[in-house]
Amino acid sequence: MLMKLTLRDIRATLSFRTFLIWTAMAGMAVFFFFTSAGRIELVKEDEVKFMTLFLPQIIFGAWAVLSVYFDLVSSDREHNVLDCILCSGVTKKQVFTAKIIATAVVSLLLSFVYLFPITVVIVLLSSFSNAILLIRYLLPLWSYIMVFAAMGVSISVLARSSKAALIWSLALGLILMPRFFIIIVEGLGSVFHWSQAIKNGVSMIAPGALMYALSNSESTASLLNAIAYFLAGILIFFAVSYLAFRRQDEYNYGE
Repeated sequence: MLMKLTLRDIRATLSFRTFLIWTAMAGMAVFFFFTSAGRIELVKEDEVKFMTLFLPQIIFGAWAVLSVYFDLVSSDREHNVLDCILCSGVTKKQVFTAKIIATAVVSLLLSFVYLFPITVVIVLLSSFSNAILLIRYLLPLWSYIMVFAAMGVSISVLARSSKAALIWSLALGLILMPRFFIIIVEGLGSVFHWSQAIKNGVSMIAPGALMYALSNSESTASLLNAIAYFLAGILIFFAVSYLAFRRQDEYNYGE
């Protein structure tokens, strides 16, 4: 039963909407690479910088990820599908576990979808040795997507309806845009007299900053710190989601 639920959730998240958005994201990565200094740096210096690969993610990534997961639970609830599943003897724990597994699998697939086209372009312009980019950035990008995915699942549970979840997702996507979030942190730091170390730590809440830290760690300590933030982020979001989901009354909620 767990496998059937997981496959069902994977099919639900891999919708035409998801395919369209993430194909566009991959296309923008290639477009920005050619229209920025990325192609010139690659040809002249055989170097590929983080921002030339992930500028579309930094700008639109939050909304792109949340668009996949914001209705993962609320959609089932609104269409009474969740009622039917629970009435068949399946527990809420099984339902939620299936959604976590589906989220992890789909997030990894989305990471590959985004990185594969730009990696092919870089290999064609330079050498096959640069194919390692797909390996180097795959897990950091997956981590970045997973944080937003866990956030999307939380929104889907707490907001209860897909309309409300969509509004929450748009607002949080804007707030957690790295450049904007850093401005917020700097403002709060000035008001509360935070040290630079505290500001740097709070800035890591933004998944974009987390992905950069995982991709460009200067030492083992900084890498472990980034991994700790990643694990804390997804565990907190999934824990809050599950506790709320377990306590919610599902029956007769459909609209």
